[in-house]
Amino acid sequence: MDSQPAYIGMDLGTFKTSVVSSNGIRESLFSAVGWPKDHVARAILGRDVVFGTDVVEKRLALKVCRPFQRGALKYLDTADSGVKDQDIEQHREAAKLLVKHAVELTRPTPGVPVYGVIGVPSRASIINKQFIMDIAADAFDAVAVAPEPFTVAFGMNALSDAMVIDIGAGTIDICPLYSTYPTDEDQVTVPLGGDSVDETFIRLMAEQFPEAELSQNVAREIKEKYGYVHDIDEKAIAMLDVKARPTQFDVSGPLKEACLTLVEPIIEGLREVISRFDSEFRHAMLSNIILAGGGSQMNGLDRLIEQSLEPYGGGRVRKVGDSVYAGAAGALKLAMSMPASQWDQFRLQTAPTVSAKAA
Repeated sequence: MDSQPAYIGMDLGTFKTSVVSSNGIRESLFSAVGWPKDHVARAILGRDVVFGTDVVEKRLALKVCRPFQRGALKYLDTADSGVKDQDIEQHREAAKLLVKHAVELTRPTPGVPVYGVIGVPSRASIINKQFIMDIAADAFDAVAVAPEPFTVAFGMNALSDAMVIDIGAGTIDICPLYSTYPTDEDQVTVPLGGDSVDETFIRLMAEQFPEAELSQNVAREIKEKYGYVHDIDEKAIAMLDVKARPTQFDVSGPLKEACLTLVEPIIEGLREVISRFDSEFRHAMLSNIILAGGGSQMNGLDRLIEQSLEPYGGGRVRKVGDSVYAGAAGALKLAMSMPASQWDQFRLQTAPTVSAKAA
């Protein structure tokens, strides 16, 4: 393979997958795969497998699988994530198809080698990392995995005296940066995220407004539009069906309570991380905290974290400018920074963080 390779950075998220390519293409899609339920659905859809927004729009005709839901396959053991034994193989196949389709969205030139870096949760096990590389083998000629917070920091040139909190749908990753590649022991992964907020919101709504019809998709849309944790009076008004009749509800209380369930775990994770560092390094890190991931956009979260750091001398928290592509863009930058000799080495070695596609 003497052709100039195509480089791809991928953020393989629990809810959304983003890819950025060296050819300038960037795409995102739902981390879900759908199969037609029967031959009638297959004939109408005209496809054997469905991706992207069609998974949501056509879901009544599909068997839908979110392979990384609750951190399954990427971070948690399937037993801990609630995936049934009989469904594990389906999740594996869905994950493999999702990665391949995401790469195809970047339209790589036929015959040109494809090298990529994929972001994974900070404390993903060797088994989880190996699984990601195995499912990527059909889509990449060589692939490496890196902690998702590190790819965000790499893309922002924030590799020294910084802290990244990556709030995804399945996990919250907290990673300190101090001019070297972070070790597993440096980082903290909390097995909570946007999915758990959605579930709590639905439960609280059922308790307060049992007559309201609230699906998981609608709950997520409300959270993404109105989610907040600050103390300023704020109204979140949503139209929900009651016996098929649209009705207005003030969902502010249940929504804020659900969003707040992430705050204490984040603060506890921060405390755990900073306690490992000498006091002379803590202040610099706490003065440069970066919120990434979909949950980073929750109104008031940055200020609430800053308030929690006052007993430690204070801190400064900022949000990434692009929560959808920050991780993928950083992964692409990391991939393109590696010399060809290093990629050749990656193709040959069998270390747990590298895989090569069979010739």
